[in-house]
Amino acid sequence: MKKLFEKNPMFHYTFVLAVVSIACGIVIGGVHAITNPIIQDNLLAAKVESYEQVLKGIDDFEEIKVTDEYPSSVQSIAKGFAANDDVLGYIYEVYGTNSYGNMTVVVSVGLDGKILGAQFLTIEQTLNVPGTRTNLSYYVGSNIADLQPSADLISGATGSLSTLQGLLGDLANAHSIAVGEVILDPLDEVYGTGYTLEVDNTFVATAHVTSRSNVLQGSETVGYVFSLTGSGEYQDGVTDSIVMDIYFNSNDEIVEIRLPEDTYNHSSGGFKNKNIAYLEEFIGLTKEDISATVNGDNQDITAGASNTRALIDELLLAFLSEVA
Repeated sequence: MKKLFEKNPMFHYTFVLAVVSIACGIVIGGVHAITNPIIQDNLLAAKVESYEQVLKGIDDFEEIKVTDEYPSSVQSIAKGFAANDDVLGYIYEVYGTNSYGNMTVVVSVGLDGKILGAQFLTIEQTLNVPGTRTNLSYYVGSNIADLQPSADLISGATGSLSTLQGLLGDLANAHSIAVGEVILDPLDEVYGTGYTLEVDNTFVATAHVTSRSNVLQGSETVGYVFSLTGSGEYQDGVTDSIVMDIYFNSNDEIVEIRLPEDTYNHSSGGFKNKNIAYLEEFIGLTKEDISATVNGDNQDITAGASNTRALIDELLLAFLSEVA
């Protein structure tokens, strides 16, 4: 062997490198075998700790298999139990990325569909991390089927907020699958499941009323909806627009007035919720009753919501004068 090495130095070097590589592989494999269980235990401990923080009273949990029918952002789902084996709720772990980094959110949902707790398991964002944490906290108490923050969301990290809201939307879909329920449109009760909207092309748009659609159940018209839009001041001289959809049944009674989230550019959170509560006063009324309600003596307005309320009243009165 010595003579072979002396005659073939390259063979000697190759042999030495091979022995060193094998030795290093054995060492690395041994270290991995030792450290990997520790790493997994630490990850499990972190997950259990997060479960305890978002679902008070949890004593045990059962993992639910995440299949292809769930959104890809969903990393894990667990059913949480109290000490007496009663189900407390469901816990979801969702993961998302954006140009600022990534985030992992853990959220618990009670049996009544309300978010009981929420926190970031990890958050690696380069902008306004404290604000993003606060924004998540505002969704605690909201119904998972109708995600409404309890206060105005903090701006300054639009990408982070969009990612967070997307993850919460995925979580809502995951919850409907996990509990075997479908998040129903409230209008299903009025118009029947499977209703459709058909734009009325004969309607001529006005200054504030942009469209009319018929609500169909099969081929039968069971209602109609008008879409209104306008702009107004809502905060410290800032002016922007909102869209409002008024739904009627076949008896010309208002069954719902909606302020779609994607076209609502005024203060959200508690301010918006106050205005939604105001619009609920119109349910069951006919067009003829709108004016009396708008001009009625109702001063129960949260500070900061009054400007948007004024715009809502303006749109309702414009609807009466321009169409109804």
